[in-house]
Amino acid sequence: MIRSALILSVIFVSIASVCLLPCRGAEQASDKPRGEPSAAREDQPQAPVATPRCDYYRARTPQSALVTGGQAPWTLFRTYRSDLTARIDKVHGPAPEFWIDAAWAAAGMKAGMIPEKHHAKVAGAIVEMWTGQPKGASYGHKGIQSYVTKKHGIAVAGNIMIARTNPPQRSQMAVRRQLMKMICLMHEFQEVLLETADKCKDAVMPGYTHIRHAQPTTLGHYLMSVYDPIDRSVKTLEDGYHLMSLNELGCGALAGTSWDIDRELVAEYLGCEGLLENTNDAVGYTDGYVVVTAGAVNILTVMSRMALELEHWSTMEYDFLDFEIGAGSFMMPNKRSNQGILEETAESSSVALGALVEVVSMGTKLPQGDMNPVAYAMKDGTLRALMRVDRSVEPYLYKFPSMIVKRDVMLATAREGYSCSTELANVLVRDYELDYRTAHDIVNHFVVESAKLGIPSQEADVEIFQAAAQAVVNRKLDMSEQKLRQTLDPVHFVEVTDIRGGVSPKEVARMIADRREKLKAARARHLARIEKLEQARAKLLADLRELCATPAKETSEEARQ
Repeated sequence: MIRSALILSVIFVSIASVCLLPCRGAEQASDKPRGEPSAAREDQPQAPVATPRCDYYRARTPQSALVTGGQAPWTLFRTYRSDLTARIDKVHGPAPEFWIDAAWAAAGMKAGMIPEKHHAKVAGAIVEMWTGQPKGASYGHKGIQSYVTKKHGIAVAGNIMIARTNPPQRSQMAVRRQLMKMICLMHEFQEVLLETADKCKDAVMPGYTHIRHAQPTTLGHYLMSVYDPIDRSVKTLEDGYHLMSLNELGCGALAGTSWDIDRELVAEYLGCEGLLENTNDAVGYTDGYVVVTAGAVNILTVMSRMALELEHWSTMEYDFLDFEIGAGSFMMPNKRSNQGILEETAESSSVALGALVEVVSMGTKLPQGDMNPVAYAMKDGTLRALMRVDRSVEPYLYKFPSMIVKRDVMLATAREGYSCSTELANVLVRDYELDYRTAHDIVNHFVVESAKLGIPSQEADVEIFQAAAQAVVNRKLDMSEQKLRQTLDPVHFVEVTDIRGGVSPKEVARMIADRREKLKAARARHLARIEKLEQARAKLLADLRELCATPAKETSEEARQ
């Protein structure tokens, strides 16, 4: 029902106190590429960023996606673009196959596989295709050979593809290109997630185990519990990048070749990080695809769990959150904020999981070597999983900045139960020389009796507590009602629970600062990858231009004529 005709605009009601400002009157999304600015290197000192990422995206949330606008949040299901992704696309242009074939031809000329007398013609034609993009030229697989054949004949072009394999490197390059762009997206998402967690590090709320009140936490601490597994999964994608950036060219059919080709030079031309050295391994390569797809599945699995809770917490029954991005219902006029983006996350997680099964299955129960499922089909499921990351992560760049957090509702809900009871038991151990099991029994008696009487924790009755102590240890404990209520207060709980990784706002702030530094390093690593590809292309083009100047040596027969 979400994807339907126009919905009547709904006036957005006033909201309780928030930790994120709502985005009223946001600008229409620009067609200009979004994301990390790439004009300055991230591994050099930078001037302070004027606009935080949350504010950047909040100001660019499309009117059509807002509850107060067109109520069409699916307009956010689009391909992520930024200055860095534009560089990635440019470096892979006009086609990855052209890059591969040009690298092989250049290395072939240097190895003597292409006679020296043909170097100027072959290299000149490749440079002409590269810089001029002549009409009718094909930039797909074997496009260079076809162009040189038309221009100079088969005698000149016939050795361009000698000792070449066909699909594997092409598949790897296709995955590598999309993977690089998804790493850019994930870094941007991580930045937004950190900013949101920072703003909400002291927004106290109930913490849940087994879908029941457990201990108080903060929304910031919760979001950091999402950030860390996402970060580990992005590191898996980085590992996957390395595995998808290994050169297999030179492997031949399985045994290699007797031609003296420099495989390391081919790898350098392609910006690869190493070789698939064993030639039979190279033609039967599968594990890199599995690692990349698994990384994508991990990301979407974590996000699907988060999306489920965000959707629950934004319902009337919880009322912890609200979203300025949402949709109405084609049939029910009372609906104003269905959360299709959150539900789409679970869908993408399922699709990616199916893709992982497909990718693993393609390499299962096959000989260890060149087979069609390995050569042609490994990339399909991998790319599908990466596309789902693109589809379901990009909307959160806008979703989080326009999320409205109702701090007072969350805190009041946390105070309804006795979720600080563990700390009360800790106080009994520290201050009254009781063992924890005995302290646990006292607090349990006290909580059960208070619940029977309908007494919330902020109105805890010290007499009920003393009766529980009397029943368990046969004596009352010297505790005032003020101290009892303070110990049971969620705000006090989060302040004192400051162990490393705990919910204390100060500890959450420390974790956020630590993750920001690590994210900065990850961004620098990724920028270095992009620059390495750009430098590889520049070297390849320079070497081809040098080969253009190679004088054509006459054979003895040609000299006699």
